[in-house]
Amino acid sequence: MQEQNILQFEDVTFAARPPYEAGLDGVSFALAAGELVLVKAQAGLSRHPLADLAEGLVAPDAGRVLFLGEDWQAMPAARAAARRGGIGRVFESHGWISNLDVDENITLARRHHTTRPVEEIDREAEDLARRFGLPGLPRVRPALMRRADLRRAEWARAFLGAPGLVLLEHPEREVHTEARVRLAEAARAACGRGAAVLWITADPQAWAQVAGAANRRFELGESKLVPVKGE
Repeated sequence: MQEQNILQFEDVTFAARPPYEAGLDGVSFALAAGELVLVKAQAGLSRHPLADLAEGLVAPDAGRVLFLGEDWQAMPAARAAARRGGIGRVFESHGWISNLDVDENITLARRHHTTRPVEEIDREAEDLARRFGLPGLPRVRPALMRRADLRRAEWARAFLGAPGLVLLEHPEREVHTEARVRLAEAARAACGRGAAVLWITADPQAWAQVAGAANRRFELGESKLVPVKGE
């Protein structure tokens, strides 16, 4: 396991404000390579800044968020964008570009941030789509897909290109319990190759399904991240 943390929150405070329904108050934690951290979100709390802070998309009011040892807020914009190319994410809401087909959405970041051949990226995306139970790489607009299938397409997007950090924001929503097993397997495999995974869920079944594989577990309230000892 690497000595350097992949993601680190240092006494982070973020006041609740739109579009977020909650904030953070003096939160500190870290994810090292190979770690799966599971966070139980408060039921009914639909928007939280934790993942956006982790990706450097918003700035904390106090404290620091570091990715691979670098403060997001100290990075030049071009470097921060390149760093985000090494992060996979399932967004709480789907986060699709409506005027691109789903396959183009899935592969967009890999095409932009890497020099891999397009054919190679497409093959990996196709393999991931099938692994998650889709018949292939969807080549239609997002609006034309079932929400459950669109969510599984988002899983493929999150794991494409072996990202070093994977942020899973309520990834199990709209997908039946049996299909979630494949997502949990992908998260464990990512950790096995040295990635760090942050999985946020308010679903009791998803929590129970993943808790045993998690290195650490937390409960996320309106402003605090509290370690869960034993259940």
